[in-house]
Amino acid sequence: MQEIKDFKKSKTIDTTTEIWMAIMSMDPYLLNQLLDDEIDYEDIGKQKFIEKLNDRFQNHRTLGDSELLLDLDHCRSCNCDQPICKFIGNISGKHFGLYFDIQKGKIMDIYHCNWYGNIDFSNPF
Repeated sequence: MQEIKDFKKSKTIDTTTEIWMAIMSMDPYLLNQLLDDEIDYEDIGKQKFIEKLNDRFQNHRTLGDSELLLDLDHCRSCNCDQPICKFIGNISGKHFGLYFDIQKGKIMDIYHCNWYGNIDFSNPF
């Protein structure tokens, strides 16, 4: 698991890492500066996507989280076994997954992934 301070040690930080750090610090204003205006994130547009993330940030703050940690996991549905970024509250341990569609080093889309990690179907309710 990575903390924000782990990334700050790096001499060079690419755009994807800057976006990860903005999410980890739960900073919608920085995300607004970093995300490309031309990308229709999650098919809802940049502003709605940031609002959706900000709602998650507010929920995490309510749970006592001051930052999100980053871990990698694998999608178990739409992007079958592709890596996803799992953002985990530093106090609550609650998490959510984002799939970063990256082609030739450029982010083409980012969207939520709800089926990742070990899924237990033995007790669906």
